[in-house]
Amino acid sequence: MINQKWLTTFLKLAEVGHFTQTAEQLFMTQPGVSQHVQKLEQQLNVKLIQRFGKRFELTSAGMQLQQYGQVLVKDQMQLLSDLQIDSEYIGECRFACSGSLASLLYPHFIEHQIAHQQLSVSIEAGPNRRVIEQLINNEIDIGIVTQLVSDPELEVVSIGFEQLCLVVPKSHSTTVNYDELTHLGMIAHPDAMHYWQQVVASNYADKLATNINVVSYVNQLNQILIPVSKGLGFTVLPEFAVKSFSDNESITVAQLAKPVKEPLYMIYKKHRPLAKRYKWFMDKTTDLVNS
Repeated sequence: MINQKWLTTFLKLAEVGHFTQTAEQLFMTQPGVSQHVQKLEQQLNVKLIQRFGKRFELTSAGMQLQQYGQVLVKDQMQLLSDLQIDSEYIGECRFACSGSLASLLYPHFIEHQIAHQQLSVSIEAGPNRRVIEQLINNEIDIGIVTQLVSDPELEVVSIGFEQLCLVVPKSHSTTVNYDELTHLGMIAHPDAMHYWQQVVASNYADKLATNINVVSYVNQLNQILIPVSKGLGFTVLPEFAVKSFSDNESITVAQLAKPVKEPLYMIYKKHRPLAKRYKWFMDKTTDLVNS
């Protein structure tokens, strides 16, 4: 690490071009200025200035260091300025949630960023475990999960529910029984079995969810319903993901005797206050989930 005090002295000397004036502006002695420059040269193992008489010129290394230092000072000044600003419309906003919820939220978040271009929005799609892990590691500031998190360090707020949809090809009626689904087979995805088990527990209590045949697997959210639309199998997805599918006319959402809903929780760190810019996103998320 470059000694900050020595670097500050060198940058002022390079700017002023005179040892005595540099000493006066930094409230130092002239020998003190010379000593700082010498120590910096020793630390970097390069010659920074070339003296001739009472004057000096920067060496090539000295000019490189001056350019680096100017950028560093500018960045530090910007950081200090940013730290004083808590604006609704400036700064980075970091979220994580399921892929289906991201497909619902992201278009609205981007519209808000377009309107306020000093905002920067990022959404990571992942399972509950990954969302919680990212929050604890400070990789995100707000997560949305479907399980009630028990952690004294986290604030957990219920924001609504997401309905699970049993999706079958268009050729099937809206009322399907377990045997029909078994014959059809499942289009699996990372959360498919978890969702399917909930559907079975609520609607086919005398059946085993694990008896289902998996005919295909895909982990890309926007691809999951394509094989369903082609008649290859059924799947279970949150309503948000089904609504975002571009070819809804080729699929059917089956009617369940007992609809299945998963709770949604917004989580963030209890002892790390959120910036003002997050309020719009929190309110918008809650509105979209409940609309």
